[in-house]
Amino acid sequence: MSILANPLRLIFFFYLFYLYYSYVRPVPIDSTIRGVENLITDYGIHFISFFILGTLAQLANNKNNDFVFGISLALITSVFIEFIHFFLPFRDFVIMEGFANIVGCLLGIYLISYLRTKK
Repeated sequence: MSILANPLRLIFFFYLFYLYYSYVRPVPIDSTIRGVENLITDYGIHFISFFILGTLAQLANNKNNDFVFGISLALITSVFIEFIHFFLPFRDFVIMEGFANIVGCLLGIYLISYLRTKK
């Protein structure tokens, strides 16, 4: 099955690219992310970002589990992003952010899987 045949897979890969882009670039002092941190903690932002990624991965998957690659990629990304922060001088490596990434991704995957079994 082609990626273009399933628009959710295309959205998943665009969002994955966006996450990689936004999590490896420096954050300017006057960015809107700094303002959002006043409302939600940094861990909340990580959780929500990766919850969306896990949800998109599971939505792009079907009942035959044809998109296990995407789900695996989402889980690996949730760990790998924080690992990359260890090597970037303008980013901070925080274990709890990595934990928020993993929990958000797993919860998104589980929620969609649960909702599909309830139908």
